[in-house]
Amino acid sequence: MGKKVLMAVTLFLALVFLTSFCATSRLERRLDPQNEEFFNKVRYIITKEESKIFLELPPSARAKFSDEFWKRRDPTPETETNEYKEAYYARIEEANRLFKGGGRPGWLQDRGRIYILFGPPNERQTNPMGGQPVDPYEDPRRMIDSRRVATGEKPTEVWVYYNLFSSLQKPQAINLVFVDTGGTGDYKLTTNIDEVIPGTMGAETVFRPDLALSHELQKEESLRTRLNFQRALFDFSWEFIKEKNKELESNLLIRINLPYKNIIFAKEEDRFKAELELEIQVRNRVDEVIWKFENVYNLEFREEFLNENKGGGWEAEIPVRKWLEKGSYSVYLLLRNSSGEQEVEKLLPLKI
Repeated sequence: MGKKVLMAVTLFLALVFLTSFCATSRLERRLDPQNEEFFNKVRYIITKEESKIFLELPPSARAKFSDEFWKRRDPTPETETNEYKEAYYARIEEANRLFKGGGRPGWLQDRGRIYILFGPPNERQTNPMGGQPVDPYEDPRRMIDSRRVATGEKPTEVWVYYNLFSSLQKPQAINLVFVDTGGTGDYKLTTNIDEVIPGTMGAETVFRPDLALSHELQKEESLRTRLNFQRALFDFSWEFIKEKNKELESNLLIRINLPYKNIIFAKEEDRFKAELELEIQVRNRVDEVIWKFENVYNLEFREEFLNENKGGGWEAEIPVRKWLEKGSYSVYLLLRNSSGEQEVEKLLPLKI
């Protein structure tokens, strides 16, 4: 019985992952060339939360998102120059110049990715003819200089960084090993970063799963950046439920869940309040609005309730009171928190 339950759970999780992946792929295919280039170029520093928001935005709102994306990373917002943005794009160009071969641009290779995020290594040891193998069970953090050798007989590079993440943990030397397994010039990173830099790249990292905190321009600004993200990433989850309700002449239910932690509340005496404005539009294939919904929801909680329900959220279920025939539609969602000056738009594909 236990094995059957385990298999069912595994199958369910695989199905959820596949569904999510397919939905993301569909949204990516809807990007115009300019937004596709932006999304592609920032792949190393954009967070999961930002990716979801960006892909679900109406096309007209993506330029604003791009501007705010870079503003959140600007270490000196009081000046006209965004040093982070300039350094990031400069490193993409440098990676293309430094790492050739492999059939793809240098910035898309593993060495290019690490170079962009961490900068040039303090020490770079190349072994174009391969070298002696390293004990795979040896902790790379404890390797002395004489043990920094290649893995196997393939062309290998070892990059050494000193005091990487010095503002986040105790300084230590980090060894990253790259191996040209295919002999094409495209060196693959064989070091597990989660193991050599514990506690900074795993699931508990604020900006998971990317390396956004690794850029040296953000080391001293990590706290400010974290607070900006909490305010800026106002987002909710959604679900389209295809169920028939003849009494309401509806065959679609829209469910929205907004985590309490994403809401900026206004405090009045012993109460926390928020005014949420929700707008929904269902549009046909020629972008005509065929059904519209608007409502204002006033939330009011005591601090004790929010402390006890940190993992909870506000939920709304809205039946689309129009029978939708088989075909393709789009659903526009706008949620605004006027109390906290937060707003998010979404334009989502729907197939009945």
